[in-house]
Amino acid sequence: MIHPETPLTNPLNLVVQPHDLKTAHDLSLIGFQPLPLVPRLVYLTTSHRQLTETFVWMSQTLSETSQLYSRYCMTRSPLDSKALLVDFLDAQPLSTITESVRYAWFLQVLVKRNLFFKYQPIFDLRQGHVIGYECLARARCAQGRYYGGQQLIDAALALNLLREFDDAARTLCIELIAQVSPNLVAGYALNTEPPSFFINVLPNTILHDPKAFEQSVQQVVELGLQPQQVVFELTEVETLIHNPDLYGLIKRLRAQGFRFAVDDLCGNVAADHYFMAFQPNLIKLDRHLISGCGQQTLKQVLLKSLLQSAHELGIQVLAEGLETPADIEFCRTLGMDYGQGFGLALPERALQTQPLNLFKLATAS
Repeated sequence: MIHPETPLTNPLNLVVQPHDLKTAHDLSLIGFQPLPLVPRLVYLTTSHRQLTETFVWMSQTLSETSQLYSRYCMTRSPLDSKALLVDFLDAQPLSTITESVRYAWFLQVLVKRNLFFKYQPIFDLRQGHVIGYECLARARCAQGRYYGGQQLIDAALALNLLREFDDAARTLCIELIAQVSPNLVAGYALNTEPPSFFINVLPNTILHDPKAFEQSVQQVVELGLQPQQVVFELTEVETLIHNPDLYGLIKRLRAQGFRFAVDDLCGNVAADHYFMAFQPNLIKLDRHLISGCGQQTLKQVLLKSLLQSAHELGIQVLAEGLETPADIEFCRTLGMDYGQGFGLALPERALQTQPLNLFKLATAS
């Protein structure tokens, strides 16, 4: 903090309390010097333009631990003045500024809506045809740099903008689905149900702003989409169980024809409890449970139990992360309803409609 009584003509100093000796050494490489009054503090006389470059360097060079536990302030108080020490009482963790600098691209993505989507096909493992697509958010900033889904989520979490990102991605996703859906539906016979689109939603975002989610539902209707074409994928399912209002909202939407999937189930007692209590239309089994299931007996037993329980409740099951012929064939033989993974098809910007070659998959295993 720069106190208003400090003359603005005084030099601007960035004062840092380094977390450890390595941080102090790293800062010395770009010109930081020990503060005469308190040698444990280091300072750099800078300009506003240089300040941005300095914070960028810190965000890229210092460790996350160092950024979290080092503290900083900006001051125009003279270096030999006790007023500078008073200024430092308002010091903040370095991470409060470096994270904003590190993820400045994310703010640009949100403001300019530089999001786009890749669509990963979901296959019927019995018949081999595409039954749906998971919509996976991606971004490209003005400088042309590409950002994947995990990078977007990490940035949203770091800047505490997860709900804003979730709302923006969902709104744009529905707009794009409305653009591609007519051609997709036209390519299917009258007696064949066209593929659905799986849209990721965080229940906590619905909990904090249910109107935003209801606006998305209204958007589906206004754009001429059928509710049956949309499957909302939910994580953090414990939120649903412990919030009757949220559970009631989803129950009403299901009655209108919208479908819900529970994502990332891993085959443990908690997972069983969640999907049995919520009873979604579909559960997606996490890739960590699926990977290696073609050879690992324990995973086979867990999958068999989950599949049987789900089917008894009328819930369909999707295996995520199918990559090897052995895993694919085991899930098919077990009776898994649907499959998704790099071994079946990669996410692409264009909708893929090519069915699986089931004979080739069976012989490869």
